[in-house]
Amino acid sequence: MTSPAEGLLKSVLAGKISRRDAMKYAAALGISLPAVASVAPMVARAEEEYQIAYLTPGLNVPFWKYLSDGIKQAAEKDAAATGAKITVTDYDSRNDAGTQLQNAQDAITAGVDLIIISPTDSSSAPTVLELAKENNVPVIIADIGTDEGEYVSFVISTNEDGAYESGKALVEKMKANGCANSDIAMITISQARLNGQNRTKGITKAIEEAGGKIVQFLQSEDYTRAEAQAQTSDLLQANPDICGFFTQHDEAALGALAAIEESGKADSLAFASFDGSPESVELLKEGKLAAASMQQPVLMGRISTEVGLKHLRGEEVEKETMVPTILVTPENVLELEATLADTVFPAEDGAEATPSA
Repeated sequence: MTSPAEGLLKSVLAGKISRRDAMKYAAALGISLPAVASVAPMVARAEEEYQIAYLTPGLNVPFWKYLSDGIKQAAEKDAAATGAKITVTDYDSRNDAGTQLQNAQDAITAGVDLIIISPTDSSSAPTVLELAKENNVPVIIADIGTDEGEYVSFVISTNEDGAYESGKALVEKMKANGCANSDIAMITISQARLNGQNRTKGITKAIEEAGGKIVQFLQSEDYTRAEAQAQTSDLLQANPDICGFFTQHDEAALGALAAIEESGKADSLAFASFDGSPESVELLKEGKLAAASMQQPVLMGRISTEVGLKHLRGEEVEKETMVPTILVTPENVLELEATLADTVFPAEDGAEATPSA
């Protein structure tokens, strides 16, 4: 005799009903997701089909492209191993909370089975989470975080620890430069984001332990090099006696360096960052950066997909996964290049492009 769980699963895999509708029916019948998934071995996994939506703050920022690449790499790897058909679609929110919400609605209307979201900021995430909950679409949060709301799992970097480690390297560079103080200026990501708040905590701790202070900081709005270059010029003019400079994202680091070099202070001003890019690696090799605590966005994307697919298949998953940052310095950059090429920057022959909404 066919059980209710078997019937639901077979209907989904036969294409008669969507996974989301199956979840609704299962809830109404008092059947748990694990119970539905427990009969999965009865049906060939080759019949599986999943649509994944990645809601990204803005694909103009390389970090989010790298994370998207990791999502697609894991989807391709799973499909090759299981025979499942997995489609990943990027939804670019263009750093706008309203666009992010519309993207979520469009993805749900399109019938996605899973949403992976990197929110525009932590205060905008709850609205998306509530919409997904109403439509029984599970959500994985990849970076940034949320102020509240229900989600399956959260994949996040060790932001505070990473900023602290890079900050300590910055302090050492200021000492080596013979600075009379440890005061710095800084460009941050949005402080409405939990990860931004944690990066600020980490660098503040390192600077205050050295007896210094952050005399001024400016927040990024469009996360471009041009913006960071202009902000850095303003900060240097307003604070001519600082001994160090710190940035909280990779594009800011590149824009800030251009302004520092223009100011003629490249040899006297210590400079460190959080995050990195292939160009940052070259700056580290040249000694222009004292340190960069690099997140591993490709790895974060892979983990987000893996956790999401486990959940869809009824497996238990961790509520939070902490992905360590990698402290890269001029001294260790060469030995870390292979790791950076794998988990920080996407390989040139990486995942094939998938649709963007």
